[in-house]
Amino acid sequence: MILKRALFALCIPAVIVLLSVTCSRPLGKGIIPEKKFVDVLADIHLADAIAVDNLNTPVDFRLDSAALYTSVFQKHHVTRAMFDSTMLYYTTKPDEFQRIYDRVLARLKMMEEELKRNEAGAQGSVQESSE
Repeated sequence: MILKRALFALCIPAVIVLLSVTCSRPLGKGIIPEKKFVDVLADIHLADAIAVDNLNTPVDFRLDSAALYTSVFQKHHVTRAMFDSTMLYYTTKPDEFQRIYDRVLARLKMMEEELKRNEAGAQGSVQESSE
């Protein structure tokens, strides 16, 4: 009986220490940090848009979507395995994943608005030079 109590008394602090370490530890090995993950996801969506827009291009000139993804991973110095691990990690944390995707969508929207402003500015310059 005394042995059981002593064992139980040792197990409780060990469990508390273990839980505090696992709950407060940084992201696991191979998990892309959140800020970088936002950048990677934004570029992945841009690569997807290029691949979809590229479907009307003759076959000989089409861009390979796998090659586009590879260039995104190289740009951000991550591997496909890191990307997959990070996606899996955040699927277990839907609130964090939603917050990340909100940031990705905000970035893409900002890029789209900047592109529209640049196109409008370019149109204005063309009209002024033709007058």
